[in-house]
Order: sequence, then structure tokens, then C-alpha cells
Amino acid sequence: MIVAVAAFGPYLMNGVRTEQVVVYGSLLAGLPFLASRLRFDGWYACVLGLWAFLAFSAMISPDGPVIPGRFLPGSMLSGVDNYLYPLAALLLVSCWLATGYTRLDLLDAVCAAFVTLVAGNGIIAFSGLFVNPVGWLQKFWGYGPATLETTVAVRAFSNGRLTGIFAQPAEAGIACALALFAALYLFARPGRDRPVLLGLVATPVFVGGVLSASKMFLLIGIPLALWQAVRQGRRLRRVLVIAAMAGLFRLVLTQVDVPRWRGAWMLSALFSRGDGGDVVEKYTAGRLGSNGASGMVFDYVLATRPWFGYGAGGLAVSYDSSWVEVVIVGGVLGVVLFALVLAVLAGTWLAGRPARSGPQRPFATSVLIMSVAATAGLPAFTANRVALFTWIFLALLLLVGDGPPGGPRKAAGKPLGKTGPLGRAF
Repeated sequence: MIVAVAAFGPYLMNGVRTEQVVVYGSLLAGLPFLASRLRFDGWYACVLGLWAFLAFSAMISPDGPVIPGRFLPGSMLSGVDNYLYPLAALLLVSCWLATGYTRLDLLDAVCAAFVTLVAGNGIIAFSGLFVNPVGWLQKFWGYGPATLETTVAVRAFSNGRLTGIFAQPAEAGIACALALFAALYLFARPGRDRPVLLGLVATPVFVGGVLSASKMFLLIGIPLALWQAVRQGRRLRRVLVIAAMAGLFRLVLTQVDVPRWRGAWMLSALFSRGDGGDVVEKYTAGRLGSNGASGMVFDYVLATRPWFGYGAGGLAVSYDSSWVEVVIVGGVLGVVLFALVLAVLAGTWLAGRPARSGPQRPFATSVLIMSVAATAGLPAFTANRVALFTWIFLALLLLVGDGPPGGPRKAAGKPLGKTGPLGRAF
């Protein structure tokens, strides 16, 4: 599971993460041997082609602001990576399938690794109640020294939002939501109902999501996880076991001197009644709404380079949503292409991929809704770390069919670690 572990690794140098080295390195090592065996279903090829077109149009578009002084140019290298990385993730899944793995084997393996890692991150976030994590987590947030001026995670920590290795609360929240969905699929589906294991892994994941105070997790992830749980069997047994474990966890906490969580005020503000202000501004932290920063960027791009945007380099502003990112990078063309990608993903779900019933269906629904909803508060399809798993889950749940991906399934029914070099890399 090297790819999954690498996604939670530190920065190796400025702008270079462990996951980038492993993902791109795996592709460079495996593609020469597997290129002739790669097979793409129609939906898979459609998404891959649309995203390739979006990436190509962003990279050939000239960058640099038209009106000097209003906004500064962004990083071309980071922008190129943002749009090549989803292509790499999709090709990586196809390479894994080309080695003979079945879709369901891969899905189980990715879910198990991801849930374990996010649960571990929840424990790391919880430790932030006792110690200041900035010193030993700064290499996970960026390569340079982590300060209030340079790192979002440090500013979040100063407000009591504990994110673990994730640099932004929104990333942590989306990761925790996806991990809850994956845990329910692993340990709550018919024929594999393991409520004790579900409680053991879901507790740190849930704690990590709450401590991040992410609106994505609290307002979208938790309701979707509850809905997914209701769709599974043996609900009463599962509720009783999890409730007993929650009570035991609460009992243990009463024996430990847990410091007061400084971020509790954010939960109170989030769920309190409005004070007459703009609801959109409240739940987007002022990014959207009548005077939101994102609206200013939209207006600027549409007034200067509306059709093709500023290219992969973009502008030196915070990309607070996928839509802000694509309008800056690709203009109206970028927005249309990105909307088409989402439309194709929705179309695969409507077509019943992978099936109209069964435990994968609610899992796929939760992941798709979460991914699309997250575009309003974070570039969920290009964000560090979390985008890799977003694309892997969408590919395995919606884009890959159950038929042979090309060539015999020589690894079917065998442990994932016993096949080919690319399988060991995963």
C-alpha cells in the first residue's frame, strides 16, 4: 500500500510531496510494460479525455495578469501539477487493473488503507489538545517553516481547528468524510457486518473530523454517512455496539485530564441561529456572498480574460472552490469542461454503475455527492492528498466495469501484495 501511505507523507522539498514522487514514479516505471494492456470503458475514456483537454487548454493558455498590480501571477509548476495529477491517478488505477486485479479487490484494499491512515490522523489531531504540533507537523504542511503568515494549518490551529497532517481544515474534513463512507462499506455491508471493527476505526475518524471543525464534514459528511449506514442491514445491532463503544470512550475520557478544546466556539457558531446576516457568507467564511473574495476574483477574470483564463499558473489568490480555480485557470472554457466532467460522473451513477443495488451503490452515492458538494468550498478534484483518493474512489465505484480490464485476471482471488512490481508499489 505504498501509494496510500505516501499520500500521507511529508514534503521532501519545496513543492514536492512524497505522494507525487510515488505516483509519478509508479507510472513511469509501469507504463512502458503495461501500456498495451490498458483498457478504458466508455465512461472512463470520456472523463479521461475531458480532463486531458482541460489540462491541455490550461497549460497552453498564456499566464500573467492583464491589469498590473491588481493580482500577481501564481505558480506555473503547481498549476501544471494540479491538472496532471488527476490524469496520473486515473492512469494508475488502470495500471493496477491491467496487472490483473479485480475492481472489488482494489476497492477493499484502498478502503482498508485509507480508513486506517485517516483514523491515525484523527489520533494525531486529538494529540493537538495536549501538545503544540506545529514543530513536528510542519513538514507535512509545507517544506518551509510553518508560521501564521505562510501556513493555513497554523492559522487554523490558532483558532482551535486541529487538522493533523492536513494543511487545511477542509481537506481534513473531506478526508474524514470519505473515510467514514469507506469504513461503512468495509464493516457494515451485508455479509461482512463487523460493528466492533466499525466502531474502532470510525471513532478516531469522527473525532478527527469534528476537531477540524470542517463544514464539509459536519454538514455534508455526517448526514451522508448516517444515510449510508441506514441503507445497510442489522442496524439495531450496529447501533447498540457503537453506542456501547461510545459510552466506553466517554468513560475513559473522564479518567483523563483532557484540555478544553479551543475550537468548540466554532461549532456553536456554526449551529447557532443566525443573527440576521447573510447565510451564504456565514457558511462560506465570507468567501461567497455579496462582498465575497471569490466574487471579486470571478469579476476580475470575466472582465479581463473571460474565455481562456490565466492558464495553469493562475493568480496568486486562494482557490477557495473548484469553480474559482477553473475560472481563473481556464476561463469560461474551463468551467464548461469541468461541468462536463461532473455531468459524466453523474451520468455513470444514473446508469447504475457499478450496480443499481448492493452495498457499493450507497457508497458510490455518498462519494459522488461529497465530491461534488466539496467543489463549493475547496478544489476537491485537485487539492493535495485528498484529490488522489477522490479520483481513485470515483474510478473504482463509477468508471470501472466488472468485466476483464484487458488480459486474464491472473491475480483474482489472490492477496494484493503477490502480483507484479506495480502491485507491490500499491
